[in-house]
Amino acid sequence: MALEFKIGLDAKALKMDLSALSEREIPQAEASALNRLAFGAFRNVQDRMSEVFDRPTRFTLFGFKVQKATPGNLEAAVVTKDLIKGAGGTPAIAYLGPQIHGGSRDKTKLEKALSRVSEGQYVVPGRDCPLDGNGNIPRSVIMQVLSRLGAALDARANMGDKTARRLMRRGKAARGRNSEYFIPRERGNGRPKGIYKLLGPGRVGEIFRFVSAPHYETRLPVEQIVNSNVARRQERVVQEEIIKAFRKRGLK
Repeated sequence: MALEFKIGLDAKALKMDLSALSEREIPQAEASALNRLAFGAFRNVQDRMSEVFDRPTRFTLFGFKVQKATPGNLEAAVVTKDLIKGAGGTPAIAYLGPQIHGGSRDKTKLEKALSRVSEGQYVVPGRDCPLDGNGNIPRSVIMQVLSRLGAALDARANMGDKTARRLMRRGKAARGRNSEYFIPRERGNGRPKGIYKLLGPGRVGEIFRFVSAPHYETRLPVEQIVNSNVARRQERVVQEEIIKAFRKRGLK
């Protein structure tokens, strides 16, 4: 579900503040004030992202955009990317939703691709998974795992711990063919543990770990951030726009 946080101005105070302007000047001053408040709130959201997330990517930082006001349409908003006409990519709500509202998150493309072999579990980097500078799993690693296991990820990719240990001792490919990746299972309940990689005779690395649905606490209360920013800055911004309008008339 897309998100839209509208930027509003106190109507009563606005009427008093803008009363000195002409009918033609008021819509321009109001639109300019709304846009300044919207961009200020947007930057506050980005600042909070930098505080609560570890090295957020540009993709995350620009998951929200500003919908600008005009003199003919006096409405500005901070919205998720999918609400901006022509914007592509994954909308912010698809991956930031749990950080905004709390709770669980939707499955990623990787988790959906692995759902059959993971038995519907979520996927997190294992202790031996290489990460990029932003702490994310590189696409090259994801593509290699999917390619090695096969696009179908058939049942033969699964094996028990006993078989995995035997292959480790022999230093053979995990599926006995061309793949060094394998999926061991938990003792007792038989659930798949994750995706492991045979690194050499007697050496194995945990690349992906399968986990139960994670629960997130609210860390990015976007609506609160936007409303707080607008309430704090409105009076000053409107006054500055009035001064700008007077200066355009040639008055000081």
